[in-house]
Amino acid sequence: MTNALGQPDTPLEARIRLSHAYFQNLANKNSIDLLHIKGYAFGTDTYREKRKSSDVDILVRPAHVARLMYLLQADGWRILTHFETGSIFEHAATLYHPSWGLADVHRYFPGIGYFDRALAFDKLWSTRRTKDIAHFPCDVPSVVDARVIVVVHGARSFAPKHPDVEHLQRSLKPADWQQMRQRAEELDCMVAFDTALGNIEHHANHPHYLLWKSVSTRMPSYVQWKARLSLEEKLSEKLRILHQIISVNEDHLAMKLGHEPSADERRELFFGRFALLRAQRKSRRKG
Repeated sequence: MTNALGQPDTPLEARIRLSHAYFQNLANKNSIDLLHIKGYAFGTDTYREKRKSSDVDILVRPAHVARLMYLLQADGWRILTHFETGSIFEHAATLYHPSWGLADVHRYFPGIGYFDRALAFDKLWSTRRTKDIAHFPCDVPSVVDARVIVVVHGARSFAPKHPDVEHLQRSLKPADWQQMRQRAEELDCMVAFDTALGNIEHHANHPHYLLWKSVSTRMPSYVQWKARLSLEEKLSEKLRILHQIISVNEDHLAMKLGHEPSADERRELFFGRFALLRAQRKSRRKG
């Protein structure tokens, strides 16, 4: 599937669809439960026509994540970002394979099942359906769950417009939205669901309010740090997050630079963040 330069020569869309089939086949052979989410796993009942994707996203039963990650690395996949460094939610690892391309392996979906990830997966798994991707039967969420996932995903964006969410707002009937809201309540994701729709203030007293406010609105970095720390009850977890805050995310830096960062590049990023924080505070005082 690669040319003489070691680059994939299969058209991107075909390669991604084949990657979905690859993941499902691997899961079937190793008794791993996973759901294909976003991208080509969702159809025109959820996304607008001709929407493109650049990678594969899969949501894995939490108890099966470690086994899948072991199998993928044994099969030539390289971890670009680990779960702990992929995002503030620590929900997904990004992997790369020279033939299959990029994939995000989710151990949970941000906004859905924060406190009980296994139960959240069970709820999604219980209503799953089968969809052929690259002529291979793959497990995907129900149509209603797919739509809820799209809306919840839209909450993690500073962008003034969310094309996928706006498409659902234009194309679905009030009865569809009522069904989605009912399902969002069952999945315990109403805070993120309403955040994506511009109604986060309905949850001003919710423990997760500040976190979702900080990921959906441009705010100073320390607000997000405060939000993350406030959600942790154990001192050990608070200390772990503090360590993350002051440390350099070497996975992200390596992806940005295209090579392993040098000591000077790590140092520059470390001190640069504190300079940015001082600028943010100064700007806030002026405002």
